[in-house]
Amino acid sequence: DEAIARGRRALEEYHIVGVDTTIPAHRIVLDHPDFVDGSHYTKWAEDHVDFTKAPSGARSSLPEDEDLTEREMTVEVGGRRFDVRFWAPSPKVAGGAPASRRAPKPKAGKAASSEDAGIVTAPMQGTIVKVSAEAGTPVDEGDQLLVLEAMKMENEVKAPVSGEIVELRVRAGDTVSPGDVLAIIR
Repeated sequence: DEAIARGRRALEEYHIVGVDTTIPAHRIVLDHPDFVDGSHYTKWAEDHVDFTKAPSGARSSLPEDEDLTEREMTVEVGGRRFDVRFWAPSPKVAGGAPASRRAPKPKAGKAASSEDAGIVTAPMQGTIVKVSAEAGTPVDEGDQLLVLEAMKMENEVKAPVSGEIVELRVRAGDTVSPGDVLAIIR
């Protein structure tokens, strides 16, 4: 009885907007007499519970006055990769103004010739955990530009040539795929 009461309370405390959820179905199960008295069994939900009467959990979409930005990302599910586009609230900076959106990270073949030694690309899929330099900074060949974590190992990404970082396309926390352009040195 205590677990059912806690489950009901937890479901009442969820506030999810914009998408349908399974919360109404969980409420139906927790309120069903068979579940409360413990007489349910493995196929009980399929045999005795009518989920078609579950109310939609989706409310209207996000508030009209909220700035939205189209975002793209690659997700991996079951070993297969999918490119996903979605709308998300625009990030804000101090003062409440929308932050400028960085351009998406193009693949090496699309942005510049792969023969250009100043193009620094991701050698593997991973997460940027540290950025050691910034745009406009002069670097020497072999200087650490950033640290890329992959498979619980940190990998230094070094400048392939000496010059100035004219463009830095990542920041700490970004995920990258092999071949993504990280920086351009001229």
